[in-house]
Amino acid sequence: MIPRKKIKRLVDFYHKLGKMSLCYSDQGKVKGLQRNGNSPTKQMNRPFFTSFSAFRFVVAAILLLAAGLKSHQLATGPILPVMAGSMFAPILELLQNRSLLISVVAGELLFALVLLAGLWQKWTWLLSILVFSTFTLVSLVKGLNGEASCGCFGEVTINPWLTTALDFFVVVLLLFFRERGGWAIRFSSKERRRLLAALSVWLMLAVPLTIAMMAVQTVEVAELGTEFVGADGKMTLMLEPEKWVGKEFPLLEQIDEKTRTLLERGDWTIVIARKDCDLCKQALEKLTTRQIANLAVLELEDNAQNVKLDKPASVALKGTLKPEPNWVVLTPTVLHCQDGNCVAVGENSI
Repeated sequence: MIPRKKIKRLVDFYHKLGKMSLCYSDQGKVKGLQRNGNSPTKQMNRPFFTSFSAFRFVVAAILLLAAGLKSHQLATGPILPVMAGSMFAPILELLQNRSLLISVVAGELLFALVLLAGLWQKWTWLLSILVFSTFTLVSLVKGLNGEASCGCFGEVTINPWLTTALDFFVVVLLLFFRERGGWAIRFSSKERRRLLAALSVWLMLAVPLTIAMMAVQTVEVAELGTEFVGADGKMTLMLEPEKWVGKEFPLLEQIDEKTRTLLERGDWTIVIARKDCDLCKQALEKLTTRQIANLAVLELEDNAQNVKLDKPASVALKGTLKPEPNWVVLTPTVLHCQDGNCVAVGENSI
Protein backbone atom coordinates (compact mmCIF):
# COMPACT_ATOMS: atom_id res chain seq x y z
CA MET A 1 0.00 0.00 0.00
CA ILE A 2 1.32 3.46 -0.98
CA PRO A 3 1.56 5.98 1.90
CA ARG A 4 -1.22 8.61 1.79
CA LYS A 5 1.15 11.61 1.85
CA LYS A 6 3.10 10.27 -1.11
CA ILE A 7 -0.14 9.58 -2.98
CA LYS A 8 -1.31 13.15 -2.34
CA ARG A 9 1.94 14.64 -3.63
CA LEU A 10 1.85 12.44 -6.74
CA VAL A 11 -1.81 13.23 -7.37
CA ASP A 12 -1.19 16.97 -7.16
CA PHE A 13 1.74 16.70 -9.55
CA TYR A 14 0.16 14.40 -12.12
CA HIS A 15 -3.21 16.10 -11.93
CA LYS A 16 -1.57 19.23 -13.29
CA LEU A 17 -0.10 17.24 -16.13
CA GLY A 18 -3.39 15.49 -16.78
CA LYS A 19 -1.63 12.15 -17.12
CA MET A 20 -2.94 10.20 -14.08
CA SER A 21 -5.89 9.98 -11.74
CA LEU A 22 -6.70 8.16 -8.50
CA CYS A 23 -7.54 4.46 -8.60
CA TYR A 24 -10.20 3.34 -6.08
CA SER A 25 -11.01 -0.08 -4.67
CA ASP A 26 -14.50 -1.61 -4.60
CA GLN A 27 -14.90 -0.32 -1.07
CA GLY A 28 -14.11 3.25 -2.19
CA LYS A 29 -10.60 3.35 -0.74
CA VAL A 30 -7.64 4.76 -2.62
CA LYS A 31 -5.43 1.98 -4.00
CA GLY A 32 -3.01 4.03 -6.06
CA LEU A 33 -2.69 5.85 -9.38
CA GLN A 34 -3.81 4.98 -12.90
CA ARG A 35 -2.69 6.44 -16.24
CA ASN A 36 -5.35 8.18 -18.31
CA GLY A 37 -6.01 6.79 -21.77
CA ASN A 38 -6.33 10.15 -23.59
CA SER A 39 -3.52 12.29 -22.28
CA PRO A 40 -3.86 16.00 -23.05
CA THR A 41 -0.21 16.62 -22.23
CA LYS A 42 0.83 17.40 -25.79
CA GLN A 43 -1.68 20.21 -26.20
CA MET A 44 -1.80 21.35 -22.56
CA ASN A 45 0.85 24.07 -22.88
CA ARG A 46 -0.06 25.15 -26.43
CA PRO A 47 -1.91 28.50 -26.47
CA PHE A 48 -5.09 28.67 -28.53
CA PHE A 49 -3.84 31.46 -30.79
CA THR A 50 -0.84 29.36 -31.90
CA SER A 51 -2.94 26.35 -32.93
CA PHE A 52 -4.75 25.48 -36.12
CA SER A 53 -8.01 25.84 -34.21
CA ALA A 54 -7.38 29.60 -34.31
CA PHE A 55 -5.54 29.93 -37.64
CA ARG A 56 -8.31 28.12 -39.53
CA PHE A 57 -10.39 31.31 -39.27
CA VAL A 58 -7.69 33.20 -41.20
CA VAL A 59 -7.60 30.51 -43.89
CA ALA A 60 -11.40 30.53 -44.13
CA ALA A 61 -11.46 34.34 -44.44
CA ILE A 62 -8.99 34.26 -47.36
CA LEU A 63 -11.03 31.58 -49.14
CA LEU A 64 -14.31 33.44 -48.61
CA LEU A 65 -12.81 36.68 -49.93
CA ALA A 66 -11.38 34.94 -53.01
CA ALA A 67 -14.65 33.10 -53.71
CA GLY A 68 -16.73 36.27 -53.34
CA LEU A 69 -14.58 38.40 -55.65
CA LYS A 70 -14.25 35.67 -58.28
CA SER A 71 -18.01 35.05 -58.27
CA HIS A 72 -18.63 38.77 -58.81
CA GLN A 73 -16.31 38.79 -61.81
CA LEU A 74 -17.83 35.64 -63.31
CA ALA A 75 -21.38 36.96 -62.82
CA THR A 76 -20.77 40.38 -64.34
CA GLY A 77 -18.32 39.97 -67.21
CA PRO A 78 -15.68 38.03 -69.11
CA ILE A 79 -12.40 36.52 -68.01
CA LEU A 80 -9.27 38.19 -69.29
CA PRO A 81 -7.34 36.06 -71.80
CA VAL A 82 -3.83 34.89 -70.94
CA MET A 83 -0.74 36.28 -72.62
CA ALA A 84 0.16 34.13 -75.62
CA GLY A 85 3.61 33.07 -76.74
CA SER A 86 4.77 31.39 -73.53
CA MET A 87 5.23 27.71 -72.76
CA PHE A 88 2.78 28.16 -69.86
CA ALA A 89 0.02 29.72 -72.00
CA PRO A 90 -1.78 26.40 -72.86
CA ILE A 91 -1.90 25.43 -69.17
CA LEU A 92 -3.23 28.82 -68.11
CA GLU A 93 -5.86 28.76 -70.85
CA LEU A 94 -7.20 25.52 -69.36
CA LEU A 95 -7.25 27.09 -65.90
CA GLN A 96 -9.21 30.08 -67.29
CA ASN A 97 -12.12 27.86 -68.32
CA ARG A 98 -15.35 29.42 -66.99
CA SER A 99 -16.89 26.11 -65.84
CA LEU A 100 -13.70 25.22 -63.97
CA LEU A 101 -13.61 28.62 -62.24
CA ILE A 102 -17.26 28.27 -61.19
CA SER A 103 -16.37 24.90 -59.63
CA VAL A 104 -13.37 26.48 -57.88
CA VAL A 105 -15.63 29.16 -56.37
CA ALA A 106 -18.06 26.51 -55.07
CA GLY A 107 -15.18 24.44 -53.67
CA GLU A 108 -13.55 27.41 -51.92
CA LEU A 109 -16.87 28.35 -50.37
CA LEU A 110 -17.55 24.80 -49.10
CA PHE A 111 -14.04 24.34 -47.70
CA ALA A 112 -14.21 27.71 -45.92
CA LEU A 113 -17.49 26.73 -44.23
CA VAL A 114 -16.06 23.35 -43.15
CA LEU A 115 -13.10 25.21 -41.63
CA LEU A 116 -15.41 27.58 -39.77
CA ALA A 117 -17.40 24.62 -38.47
CA GLY A 118 -14.22 23.10 -37.01
CA LEU A 119 -14.78 19.66 -38.54
CA TRP A 120 -12.00 17.05 -38.72
CA GLN A 121 -9.25 19.56 -38.09
CA LYS A 122 -6.35 17.19 -38.73
CA TRP A 123 -7.62 16.49 -42.24
CA THR A 124 -8.66 20.09 -42.98
CA TRP A 125 -5.20 21.24 -41.83
CA LEU A 126 -3.58 18.88 -44.34
CA LEU A 127 -6.03 19.89 -47.08
CA SER A 128 -5.30 23.58 -46.38
CA ILE A 129 -1.61 22.95 -47.01
CA LEU A 130 -2.38 21.17 -50.30
CA VAL A 131 -4.81 23.92 -51.42
CA PHE A 132 -2.46 26.83 -50.75
CA SER A 133 0.49 24.93 -52.21
CA THR A 134 -1.57 24.61 -55.41
CA PHE A 135 -2.39 28.33 -55.27
CA THR A 136 1.31 29.08 -54.89
CA LEU A 137 2.17 27.00 -57.95
CA VAL A 138 -0.57 28.60 -60.11
CA SER A 139 0.47 32.14 -59.10
CA LEU A 140 4.11 31.28 -59.82
CA VAL A 141 3.22 30.05 -63.32
CA LYS A 142 1.21 33.22 -63.98
CA GLY A 143 4.15 35.32 -62.82
CA LEU A 144 6.52 33.47 -65.14
CA ASN A 145 4.03 33.95 -67.98
CA GLY A 146 4.08 37.72 -67.45
CA GLU A 147 0.44 38.08 -66.40
CA ALA A 148 -0.55 41.48 -65.02
CA SER A 149 -2.83 39.95 -62.36
CA CYS A 150 -3.15 36.57 -60.71
CA GLY A 151 -6.94 36.51 -61.03
CA CYS A 152 -7.21 35.03 -57.52
CA PHE A 153 -9.42 37.88 -56.34
CA GLY A 154 -11.53 38.51 -59.42
CA GLU A 155 -11.27 41.95 -60.95
CA VAL A 156 -8.89 43.17 -58.24
CA THR A 157 -5.50 43.48 -59.93
CA ILE A 158 -2.76 41.89 -57.83
CA ASN A 159 0.69 41.05 -59.15
CA PRO A 160 1.13 37.24 -59.39
CA TRP A 161 4.50 37.45 -57.66
CA LEU A 162 2.81 39.08 -54.66
CA THR A 163 0.17 36.35 -54.41
CA THR A 164 2.89 33.71 -54.83
CA ALA A 165 4.64 35.12 -51.76
CA LEU A 166 1.31 35.40 -49.87
CA ASP A 167 0.24 31.81 -50.60
CA PHE A 168 3.68 30.44 -49.73
CA PHE A 169 3.63 32.42 -46.47
CA VAL A 170 0.26 30.87 -45.60
CA VAL A 171 1.73 27.38 -46.22
CA VAL A 172 4.63 28.18 -43.86
CA LEU A 173 2.20 29.42 -41.20
CA LEU A 174 0.12 26.28 -41.59
CA LEU A 175 3.19 24.18 -40.90
CA PHE A 176 3.74 26.23 -37.74
CA PHE A 177 0.09 26.17 -36.66
CA ARG A 178 -0.06 22.44 -37.17
CA GLU A 179 -2.95 20.41 -35.85
CA ARG A 180 -1.90 17.96 -33.12
CA GLY A 181 -5.15 16.02 -32.94
CA GLY A 182 -5.78 12.55 -34.30
CA TRP A 183 -6.69 11.41 -37.81
CA ALA A 184 -9.92 9.71 -36.77
CA ILE A 185 -13.06 10.99 -38.52
CA ARG A 186 -15.90 10.98 -36.02
CA PHE A 187 -19.59 11.47 -36.73
CA SER A 188 -20.88 12.26 -33.27
CA SER A 189 -24.09 14.24 -32.85
CA LYS A 190 -22.02 17.42 -32.49
CA GLU A 191 -20.12 16.79 -35.75
CA ARG A 192 -23.33 15.90 -37.57
CA ARG A 193 -24.99 19.14 -36.50
CA ARG A 194 -21.98 21.19 -37.61
CA LEU A 195 -21.76 19.37 -40.93
CA LEU A 196 -25.47 19.88 -41.56
CA ALA A 197 -25.16 23.59 -40.76
CA ALA A 198 -22.15 24.00 -43.08
CA LEU A 199 -23.88 22.21 -45.96
CA SER A 200 -27.08 24.21 -45.46
CA VAL A 201 -25.24 27.55 -45.60
CA TRP A 202 -23.22 26.33 -48.59
CA LEU A 203 -26.37 25.41 -50.54
CA MET A 204 -28.01 28.74 -49.71
CA LEU A 205 -24.97 30.61 -51.05
CA ALA A 206 -23.66 28.34 -53.81
CA VAL A 207 -26.93 27.77 -55.67
CA PRO A 208 -27.80 31.45 -56.37
CA LEU A 209 -24.16 32.31 -57.05
CA THR A 210 -23.83 29.48 -59.56
CA ILE A 211 -27.03 30.55 -61.30
CA ALA A 212 -25.75 34.14 -61.51
CA MET A 213 -22.33 33.05 -62.83
CA MET A 214 -23.91 30.81 -65.48
CA ALA A 215 -26.45 33.46 -66.51
CA VAL A 216 -23.88 35.60 -68.32
CA GLN A 217 -24.95 35.99 -71.93
CA THR A 218 -22.36 36.15 -74.71
CA VAL A 219 -22.82 37.58 -78.20
CA GLU A 220 -20.16 37.43 -80.91
CA VAL A 221 -19.50 40.90 -82.30
CA ALA A 222 -17.68 40.22 -85.56
CA GLU A 223 -15.93 43.58 -85.77
CA LEU A 224 -14.65 43.81 -82.21
CA GLY A 225 -14.81 40.58 -80.20
CA THR A 226 -17.32 39.14 -77.75
CA GLU A 227 -20.06 41.00 -75.90
CA PHE A 228 -20.99 39.88 -72.38
CA VAL A 229 -24.17 40.81 -70.50
CA GLY A 230 -23.82 40.01 -66.80
CA ALA A 231 -26.46 39.10 -64.24
CA ASP A 232 -26.61 42.79 -63.29
CA GLY A 233 -27.49 43.77 -66.89
CA LYS A 234 -24.17 45.53 -67.41
CA MET A 235 -22.63 45.16 -70.88
CA THR A 236 -18.94 44.37 -71.26
CA LEU A 237 -17.10 44.08 -74.56
CA MET A 238 -13.98 41.90 -74.66
CA LEU A 239 -11.77 42.94 -77.57
CA GLU A 240 -10.10 40.19 -79.61
CA PRO A 241 -7.37 41.96 -81.67
CA GLU A 242 -6.06 38.71 -83.19
CA LYS A 243 -9.27 38.60 -85.29
CA TRP A 244 -8.66 42.08 -86.74
CA VAL A 245 -5.71 41.20 -88.99
CA GLY A 246 -6.52 41.90 -92.64
CA LYS A 247 -9.62 43.93 -91.74
CA GLU A 248 -10.44 47.56 -91.09
CA PHE A 249 -9.30 48.72 -87.65
CA PRO A 250 -12.64 48.40 -85.77
CA LEU A 251 -11.87 50.92 -83.01
CA LEU A 252 -11.86 53.85 -85.43
CA GLU A 253 -15.56 54.34 -84.71
CA GLN A 254 -14.93 54.36 -80.97
CA ILE A 255 -12.55 57.35 -80.83
CA ASP A 256 -12.88 61.07 -81.47
CA GLU A 257 -13.11 62.35 -85.06
CA LYS A 258 -9.71 64.09 -85.08
CA THR A 259 -7.83 60.97 -83.99
CA ARG A 260 -9.83 58.79 -86.39
CA THR A 261 -9.01 61.03 -89.36
CA LEU A 262 -5.26 60.78 -88.67
CA LEU A 263 -5.26 57.01 -88.14
CA GLU A 264 -7.11 56.42 -91.42
CA ARG A 265 -4.07 57.64 -93.39
CA GLY A 266 -0.50 56.30 -93.38
CA ASP A 267 1.33 53.67 -91.33
CA TRP A 268 0.70 53.65 -87.58
CA THR A 269 1.90 51.61 -84.64
CA ILE A 270 -0.98 51.67 -82.15
CA VAL A 271 -0.68 50.72 -78.47
CA ILE A 272 -3.88 50.04 -76.48
CA ALA A 273 -2.95 50.82 -72.88
CA ARG A 274 -4.18 51.66 -69.39
CA LYS A 275 -3.00 54.24 -66.87
CA ASP A 276 -2.26 51.75 -64.07
CA CYS A 277 -0.48 49.22 -66.33
CA ASP A 278 3.27 48.95 -65.71
CA LEU A 279 3.65 46.63 -68.70
CA CYS A 280 2.11 49.34 -70.90
CA LYS A 281 4.73 51.84 -69.78
CA GLN A 282 7.49 49.32 -70.44
CA ALA A 283 6.12 48.58 -73.92
CA LEU A 284 5.97 52.31 -74.75
CA GLU A 285 9.55 52.81 -73.55
CA LYS A 286 10.71 49.87 -75.67
CA LEU A 287 8.90 51.15 -78.76
CA THR A 288 10.24 54.68 -78.38
CA THR A 289 13.82 53.37 -78.40
CA ARG A 290 13.10 51.90 -81.85
CA GLN A 291 12.35 55.44 -83.10
CA ILE A 292 9.03 54.54 -84.69
CA ALA A 293 7.77 57.51 -86.69
CA ASN A 294 4.01 57.23 -86.18
CA LEU A 295 3.36 55.91 -82.68
CA ALA A 296 -0.16 56.28 -81.31
CA VAL A 297 -1.62 55.42 -77.91
CA LEU A 298 -5.30 54.55 -77.38
CA GLU A 299 -6.13 54.74 -73.70
CA LEU A 300 -8.87 52.77 -71.99
CA GLU A 301 -10.57 55.38 -69.84
CA ASP A 302 -10.79 54.64 -66.12
CA ASN A 303 -14.05 56.22 -65.02
CA ALA A 304 -13.58 55.22 -61.39
CA GLN A 305 -10.23 56.92 -60.91
CA ASN A 306 -10.61 59.59 -63.65
CA VAL A 307 -6.91 59.32 -64.52
CA LYS A 308 -5.14 59.70 -67.84
CA LEU A 309 -2.10 58.00 -69.30
CA ASP A 310 0.86 60.35 -69.63
CA LYS A 311 1.84 60.97 -73.23
CA PRO A 312 5.56 60.37 -73.87
CA ALA A 313 7.32 62.98 -76.00
CA SER A 314 7.94 60.45 -78.79
CA VAL A 315 4.24 59.55 -79.12
CA ALA A 316 2.78 61.35 -82.14
CA LEU A 317 -0.88 60.79 -81.26
CA LYS A 318 -2.90 59.98 -78.18
CA GLY A 319 -6.60 59.18 -78.06
CA THR A 320 -9.15 57.77 -75.64
CA LEU A 321 -11.80 55.15 -76.30
CA LYS A 322 -15.38 56.02 -75.51
CA PRO A 323 -16.28 55.15 -71.90
CA GLU A 324 -19.20 52.96 -72.96
CA PRO A 325 -19.34 50.01 -73.18
CA ASN A 326 -17.03 48.63 -70.53
CA TRP A 327 -13.91 47.60 -72.51
CA VAL A 328 -11.93 44.50 -71.60
CA VAL A 329 -8.66 43.76 -73.39
CA LEU A 330 -5.25 42.38 -72.54
CA THR A 331 -2.95 45.39 -72.17
CA PRO A 332 -0.65 46.40 -73.67
CA THR A 333 -1.90 45.42 -77.11
CA VAL A 334 0.34 46.55 -80.00
CA LEU A 335 -0.99 46.76 -83.55
CA HIS A 336 0.36 47.85 -86.94
CA CYS A 337 -2.14 49.57 -89.19
CA GLN A 338 -1.87 50.86 -92.78
CA ASP A 339 -4.45 53.32 -94.11
CA GLY A 340 -6.95 52.29 -91.48
CA ASN A 341 -6.49 48.52 -91.94
CA CYS A 342 -4.97 46.23 -89.30
CA VAL A 343 -1.90 44.50 -90.75
CA ALA A 344 -0.33 42.81 -87.73
CA VAL A 345 -0.93 42.29 -84.02
CA GLY A 346 1.84 41.92 -81.45
CA GLU A 347 5.00 43.82 -80.72
CA ASN A 348 7.26 41.22 -82.37
CA SER A 349 5.37 41.37 -85.67
CA ILE A 350 6.03 45.08 -86.24
